[in-house]
Amino acid sequence: MDPQSAAVAGAQVTLTHPAESTPAQVATTSAEGVVVFHPTSIGPYQVRVLAAGFAVQDIDIPSSEKGITVTLRLAAASETVVVTATRTPVPSAVAGADVESLSHGQLEVMHPVAAAEALRFLPGAIVNTNGRRGGIASLFVRGGDSRYNKVIVDDVTINDPGGTIDFGVIPLTEADRLEFVRGAQSTLYGSDAMTSVVQVWTRTGTTPAPELRIGADGGTFDTANGYISVSGARGRFDYNLFGDQFNTSGAGINNAYSDSLEGANVGAALDDRTSLRFR
Repeated sequence: MDPQSAAVAGAQVTLTHPAESTPAQVATTSAEGVVVFHPTSIGPYQVRVLAAGFAVQDIDIPSSEKGITVTLRLAAASETVVVTATRTPVPSAVAGADVESLSHGQLEVMHPVAAAEALRFLPGAIVNTNGRRGGIASLFVRGGDSRYNKVIVDDVTINDPGGTIDFGVIPLTEADRLEFVRGAQSTLYGSDAMTSVVQVWTRTGTTPAPELRIGADGGTFDTANGYISVSGARGRFDYNLFGDQFNTSGAGINNAYSDSLEGANVGAALDDRTSLRFR
């Protein structure tokens, strides 16, 4: 039921035995908000309730319990926090600027070879690639020149003031987040941020045990891509070491392209308010 004691229909209820990783039974609540399970073994069990608009609810059921009533809580409104618009973390709704962002999950689904392939999906970004893969990819925002964009990776500006940058060779492997701010940002970032600011952060290690990610994919024209990363965190220290290699012979003569990436994101917390990070 909901917080007003009204029945919640169409909720997914999962019954899982603590000793097993896969659910024993899955059912959907009826119009009266009721679901009935017929377990094949003696409990205890764990129940998870998923319903649109409500927070996930997990409940432990002892073996002696025959029936329970679950009161769902309303889910908190989702909110995106951005940094580039004001140089401090603020909700995007109050940033006072046109900000678009791509999370780590979205970037993994897109699996872009370079930043140009991710930016072209954002509103207001016009990416023009000169020729096939490996050609210069330029970003044009609000009618401005391609030299009017400031690009920052891990808090370090990677293009010269008034200079162009090739977005076709900027890999996004292990990128944790990408933010794209449209409009003049000269007050915060200098005169070279006349039409936009593009900022990328690499992923930091978070797991106590070392996390190894490795993968490869390929396609036509001798296209092959391999990537690997090792990350983790222990005590005051966290680390993420990663590499990526992309090769293709292209569809025509002299269209071969190769891009390599080696990177690291290593940090140490000196105290509660100070940290040292090497990228």
